[in-house]
Amino acid sequence: MILKELDPFLGRTKDEVTARIAQDRMAYQLRRFFGKSADVDVLNYLRIGSGSAVAHVDYLLLHPYGLLVLERESLAERVQIKDDGHWMRWRDGAMVEMRSPITRAYLRALSLKAFLDKNVRQKGFFDRVELDVLVAVPDTNVIQWPTMGPLVEVCNFEQVKDRVEQRLAQCRRVATVPGLLSASERRRLAEFLRSLHRPIGKTASQ
Repeated sequence: MILKELDPFLGRTKDEVTARIAQDRMAYQLRRFFGKSADVDVLNYLRIGSGSAVAHVDYLLLHPYGLLVLERESLAERVQIKDDGHWMRWRDGAMVEMRSPITRAYLRALSLKAFLDKNVRQKGFFDRVELDVLVAVPDTNVIQWPTMGPLVEVCNFEQVKDRVEQRLAQCRRVATVPGLLSASERRRLAEFLRSLHRPIGKTASQ
């Protein structure tokens, strides 16, 4: 189920329009994949925080066993992922280092978890749920993988549904108790996050 849609678009520049089109495409895919799901709920684009600290997540997926942070990466040119985890992109005929979107996704996931740990009554609750990340790209064929092969954290847009369902099935297989996030718990969590969401262009007082 979709528990938060994208915010209204307020941009004007060409880059902002291009970015919004990409956001809309991913949101459309998530609605197609999980719009009627009883197990996976989606919040599109979150900026939440307290005081000056803000946690930003492209797409947050909630399921009975935990949270999955989904990041979208455009990859306009060919990319090589080194064996040490560094990402390199071709630019003007040379390879230059780029920030790993996997690292970015994990940092955002941990920032979100820290925020939830600080603001929920049941301390330590989110230490008991799964926290995963996934990076979706338009085409994995532009990626030169490390010698170990493709990374489980990276897939193309059409593979998101399968990757999420595979992770959910894995959680079910190893779980000794039912998932801690029931449908009502997920709705309650989504309502809490929506109440603290700060759309771009608005201050905390607005």
